[in-house]
Amino acid sequence: MAWTDEQIEELRAECFANDIKYDLAAMQDWDEDKIREFFENGGAEEAPPAPEIQLTKDIWTYMPPEVKYKTDGSVVMITLNRPDAKNAMDAGMTEGLMIALARIKATPTIRIVFLTGAGPMFCAGGDPKAFQAAAKMAEDAKTSGGEDKNKSSSMDFAHMLRDLANLDAYVVGLANGTAMGGGFGLLSCCDCVIAKKTAMFALSEVKLGVIPATISPYVVEKIGVANSRRLFMTGEAITSEQAIKINLVQVLVDDDKGLETEAKRICKVMTLAAPEAVKASKRLVQSVKNKVIDETLMAYTAGQLAMVRAGEEAVSGMAAVQAGTKPVWASKELTLPTD
Repeated sequence: MAWTDEQIEELRAECFANDIKYDLAAMQDWDEDKIREFFENGGAEEAPPAPEIQLTKDIWTYMPPEVKYKTDGSVVMITLNRPDAKNAMDAGMTEGLMIALARIKATPTIRIVFLTGAGPMFCAGGDPKAFQAAAKMAEDAKTSGGEDKNKSSSMDFAHMLRDLANLDAYVVGLANGTAMGGGFGLLSCCDCVIAKKTAMFALSEVKLGVIPATISPYVVEKIGVANSRRLFMTGEAITSEQAIKINLVQVLVDDDKGLETEAKRICKVMTLAAPEAVKASKRLVQSVKNKVIDETLMAYTAGQLAMVRAGEEAVSGMAAVQAGTKPVWASKELTLPTD
């Protein structure tokens, strides 16, 4: 489509980028995502589109054994599946998560995503062997002058975290046990975290001579600057009760049965939540966070309300309330997927 100046102005206002200058002629062939990326990046001359994860295998026929994926088309259960290695993250697990997220993004009917671990631990963070392999890749690249596969694998992990955090579905972490490092990061990307009371949480990278770099944007947003500085620099572990206080965890349960019970409760709750309204709500939070409440923000939120109020879901939802019936999206109760 050929963009008009008015349409570009609307997108610029939605991105809170009224101070960013642009060249209308240069944007004529851009798609909406690229234009938004341009404004959100502060007006780079050539806004790079958000890179897609590059997968070399068919996402529908292949899944690495390090990750289990179950779905009924509406609810997904992703399980980190290296219990003998405390679900430490390696290349296979990252690839499995990338494939799982690609499947979810390609299935608009999915409304809830649960993320858990096999065995007694949620995730021990990065596998030490993977760190050693990464160091070797970096050294080989220096010696040969070839591609730094260490950096490219780090970007794969970064893209995976981004896609997890930005899923349209309601993402729930089921912390079946302790989460460290990258596991802490995965939970920070979730919309809600339910944890066993015995679970511990740590960003222990400094004890290994590294830093929680790739996960840091999600962790800092989740638990705040003060808590991040303390946990990043000390590497100390916190209890589940402390994790509640810093907003990493929202609900505590006693055991695995409690995790299942709470997951089923969430399915019942989300059955009543309109799918498109859920997606719009998540985008709304991401758009208004940390913004000054001024005329621009008020215009944006008023516009969002006007848009959804005239949508099919709102019309049918209000009609259902008046008729005393369930809305169409609640006609079938969401349930946990079975084998």
